[in-house]
Amino acid sequence: MKKHSRLRERSLFGAMGDLYAYIVCMLASQLLVDMPIYGGALYMSMRVATAFYGSFQKDRTAFLPPRVQRWRRSLLVTLLLLNMCIMVVYPNQLNDPQLWVVFALVLGMFLRDAGIQRLVRLSYAGGMEERRFVTLTVVYETLQMSVMAAVLLYNIPGSAGWFMLGCYGLCSGMALYGQLKERAYQRDVDKIDAAQVLKARQALERANAYTSYENLSALILIALEVTLVLLYTFLAVSAREMLFYMILAIACTLLSREATEWIIRSRARRGKTNDPTNLMLFALLLWLYGLSVFNRSMGMRPVEPVYTYIALGLCTAGGTICATCMGRMERTMAAVARFTTGGDTPGFRQMRGVMLEFAGLLGQMVALAVLTVLCFAAGKDLPRDGAQLADRFQPLMVLPAMLAVLVALLSVLKFPLSTRHMEKLSRFLRLKEAGGDNPALRRQLESVVVQRRSQPFFMRSVMALLRPFYRHELKGVENIVPDEDNPIVFLCNHGELYGPIVCMLYIPVPIRPWSISEMVVDKDEVAAYVHKYTISRQKWLPEKLKWPIANLIGPLSVWAMGQLESIPVYRNKLRELMKTFTLSVEAMEAGDNLLIFPENPDGVEQGKGYERSGVGEMFRGFAMLAPIYYNKTGKRCRFLPMYAHKGARTLSFGTAIEYNPEAHPNEERDRIVDAVAEQMQQMACREEQLLQNKRK
Repeated sequence: MKKHSRLRERSLFGAMGDLYAYIVCMLASQLLVDMPIYGGALYMSMRVATAFYGSFQKDRTAFLPPRVQRWRRSLLVTLLLLNMCIMVVYPNQLNDPQLWVVFALVLGMFLRDAGIQRLVRLSYAGGMEERRFVTLTVVYETLQMSVMAAVLLYNIPGSAGWFMLGCYGLCSGMALYGQLKERAYQRDVDKIDAAQVLKARQALERANAYTSYENLSALILIALEVTLVLLYTFLAVSAREMLFYMILAIACTLLSREATEWIIRSRARRGKTNDPTNLMLFALLLWLYGLSVFNRSMGMRPVEPVYTYIALGLCTAGGTICATCMGRMERTMAAVARFTTGGDTPGFRQMRGVMLEFAGLLGQMVALAVLTVLCFAAGKDLPRDGAQLADRFQPLMVLPAMLAVLVALLSVLKFPLSTRHMEKLSRFLRLKEAGGDNPALRRQLESVVVQRRSQPFFMRSVMALLRPFYRHELKGVENIVPDEDNPIVFLCNHGELYGPIVCMLYIPVPIRPWSISEMVVDKDEVAAYVHKYTISRQKWLPEKLKWPIANLIGPLSVWAMGQLESIPVYRNKLRELMKTFTLSVEAMEAGDNLLIFPENPDGVEQGKGYERSGVGEMFRGFAMLAPIYYNKTGKRCRFLPMYAHKGARTLSFGTAIEYNPEAHPNEERDRIVDAVAEQMQQMACREEQLLQNKRK
């Protein structure tokens, strides 16, 4: 019989739920010794010690990266120094017996959490039936509440004691909710040999996508810990009706999570793309804005708590969206691990679990260090309200949180996988499990999973900004029939820069454009080409500015075409032309649709550029793609004509023209080109006639 060990993966959402106990400890410390910050520091001290023990247990250390294992002694020394300051040195300076009551309350919270965790683990592992689990949980919570009620009501008489008991009850409910949510993250896993784990980790560390995600998830969890400690510290020392605001904070956390899940599910049902990195960018910007609102509120006199609550809502929403997206991306990382290692990855779940706990440990240590500095910098005169806290420690409190969120934002920008590549990765793994293979798709995935690469966030932002200025009506969209095994080759009029811009903005499926090599490879060639075919025709531009503008466009074009994954067309370099078709066939084998602009700019008015309206003379060489693709894959290439009408603001799609391999090659080439030109001309005439009728 195989032996199993239980794995508890700490979800990112759990970091938010635990911090409500931090509020209760601060409130109790305020009522008992009139020093709310000390109660929070004491709670964080115990919490960090617990996290350190969990992360560096003997059976878990093997799943940490070697570089992290080397930090163990340094972290231990730092932890011991911080705990000694909070638990020994500082209390001796104060010499207040009530501090022992605060210590007892904090210890009671940890005993409560440990008991609930134990019951949840036994329930998941099958060692306890559900009915018994519910009964024991109710009994345990009741006993804890009774003991805590006796301690609180004895030491804090009157309405304040009942107020604290209500806060403790809310905190207990939130902790139980978090534990039940995290139950889905617990797994029974086989014990794995340390050598296997080391080998698997070495393979994963060669994959840029995995290391980027590991860094990103750690940074988000660190930022989450520091931000919430910052905000809750201010709330605890400034809010008069703390119970109300504690309920508000809990509601904000729960509603943000459930609303985010609902949005993702509803978009998936409508067949829309849910790119987690786009959502995370939005969430981190929201989070950063919340911190800036909080920073501005700290400079107000008097301090307005309402701005702090707004900041709390924005930061909580941002953190919740990030946590939800990271949960979705965990599945993708499991796929990345299988792709990188060539099969199941020994200890992958343990690696992810301990890394999340280690990231939480780092975030808690940063927060504890800030609280320790606050205590020792103020001595016995700790801040009693928000104004005092803002006057003394504003930069120290806000700066760590803002830096953590900013670094997390930069890490998202470096994350290499888009939704399109995530879907391709899943498709390749399904194909491999079925015994098949796709070498072209495998090579493309290696270029984004293993090698260093960034997503084209800048180009996406530019297109999002341009779209409102290029509003177009799409016609004939029903003619687009996506097929991962046989992509579409879109063909469109150029219209100088107009056609490419509209196509990139409005074609409703992912595409990779053909771009002449003069616009892709060399910046000097780009400058000469743009000057000849576009800028020289702009009569409103002064002659002395045309070449400087062209030289500026050169390097920008090379970078932008790389972002769009353009395929260079070596039109005037016959020896290299075959490279264009080779790259195109490989892209189609990997499931990419192509976009081609077949018009000949040299066929218009002695080579002065593309037709501004209508359809110009076409190159016939693009049709060679069909026989090459058929000979390589046995699939019939589909050409879909399009026409972008600038005056009517329409983008029309014709009907697909399928390659016939049984016809004579030259005749089939001419048939395809003539059919494409005919459809494009018909769409151009139709839209022009509709525009004239509209003007009349």
